[in-house]
Amino acid sequence: MKLKTIMRLCLVVGIMGVMALAMTACGGSSDSGDQDTGDAAAGGATLKFQQWWGAELPEGYLDEIVANYQEESGNTVELLTAPWADTKTAITAGAANNTIADIVSVDGAWLAEFVDMGILTDIEAAGVDTSVVGDYWKVGDTAYVVPVNNFAYPLYVNMDILEEAGVDAIPTNWTELKDACIKIKDAGKQAFALNLGTTNANGIQNVYGGTGWASGITLKDDSGAYAVAGNADQKELAEFFKDLYDNGCLYEGMATLEEAEMTSNFAAGNCAFTVASAATMSQFTDINFETALIPAKDGYEGQHGICYASWAVGISEASENKEAAADFVNYLLTGQDGAVAAGLASTMSAFPNSTVAEPDYSEAPEQFQSFYDLYKDNYVINEYIGLPNASDVMTNMTNDLVKYLEGEIEADAMLENWQGYLDEAGK
Repeated sequence: MKLKTIMRLCLVVGIMGVMALAMTACGGSSDSGDQDTGDAAAGGATLKFQQWWGAELPEGYLDEIVANYQEESGNTVELLTAPWADTKTAITAGAANNTIADIVSVDGAWLAEFVDMGILTDIEAAGVDTSVVGDYWKVGDTAYVVPVNNFAYPLYVNMDILEEAGVDAIPTNWTELKDACIKIKDAGKQAFALNLGTTNANGIQNVYGGTGWASGITLKDDSGAYAVAGNADQKELAEFFKDLYDNGCLYEGMATLEEAEMTSNFAAGNCAFTVASAATMSQFTDINFETALIPAKDGYEGQHGICYASWAVGISEASENKEAAADFVNYLLTGQDGAVAAGLASTMSAFPNSTVAEPDYSEAPEQFQSFYDLYKDNYVINEYIGLPNASDVMTNMTNDLVKYLEGEIEADAMLENWQGYLDEAGK
């Protein structure tokens, strides 16, 4: 085990000892003893699933899924439910004290750290069928995590503001978006919301990064290495947002605007365009809105990358029942001919990562259904998933972007700084 891994686990023990003792009775054992994983997969294993899903799903929904799985497989799944904010602590404490669950829910920002700490195992080697999903998360050449629900980020458009400003159609490229934003600003309205607050620095990912990905502009080169310094496409993206800023088209107070505030402002009818999770759509009941793909740069004709976050799962390296754990993960993806994944998606206003799931969105808003069609015709992307210290990197990048927009640094210098943050995180 790496020295830094040992030190990190020891630190977790010191900080989280009390919590870990409380969890000992309900966590999985890491004793190595002999086992027959084939029999466990066929039935009779007891698995533990650490997640935040049960706290966000309707009461009893996840319990029903595991009860149905037990009836079909003979395996038992015990749910260890904590809020999202506490789940990472529970998992790392369990890893340090040999009480970790067999199956763990994983946020994209935790992936690199969990792999470095030796928490996660190779899901394909364990038996997860990655051929039935649209996306799975790798570090190096190894698959460690598979999303179950994807929460995609469309462009939201207030159609009444567009009409008042004389904008005839939803913009499809950068020139159309800029022209529309200028008309909206001249009409006395707020145009485009870019949240660059750093309490949760995700605007650099969801809005700024999402705009680049919609045009095929990435942080990485073809080899998979981060390559932003001297990147002409990245510079063009930065200059586009600078143009919006210089023309007064970005939402006032962007430097301190947080995602929740941005979403609330759009729901209140205070701006024309914003980028937010499709799961927030239920908040927009009092405005006339549509969803669309984020406009691409002029002349771009490829598929649009769509920013996303996920409910995703991995299997712990310490699990004695990896094959049975993989069987349950496969059930989440394909169980009941895809109905399990479809139900989770429709219940949470998400999109399934399973290619066999056919969710019923008949009760969802028409805008959600129309964006699902766009989602299926394009692809999801989030290059911050698996980045070590992703939160710190995004905070630093956000601070530099604010300085650039406000004229304190040049685009080339900003991109050089970003390259440094990304390189340092990857060491």
